[in-house]
Amino acid sequence: MFEGKRPKKNENLTIINYLNTYYVTIDKEKLYQIDPIAVGLLKYCDGKKKYEEILELLSEKTQMDKEMIKKVLDEIFKELTELGFISWE
Repeated sequence: MFEGKRPKKNENLTIINYLNTYYVTIDKEKLYQIDPIAVGLLKYCDGKKKYEEILELLSEKTQMDKEMIKKVLDEIFKELTELGFISWE
């Protein structure tokens, strides 16, 4: 689905940590509560790292099988894309 592409965080995206609960906004009007795992993933979305590189990094970091991570990663990236939080280059 995302193979060969590079995710890039929306330049207007603001992440807010309020009492250990994360929120994001891209227009300063709507706030979305976001999972800490998704916040961590957004750090990798610099437009430089390819999807496969992020998958490899997460696999090494968590010591989990890539196929297991891929299923979850695809769902999270799909939602982040639909919400306009990331785009793909």
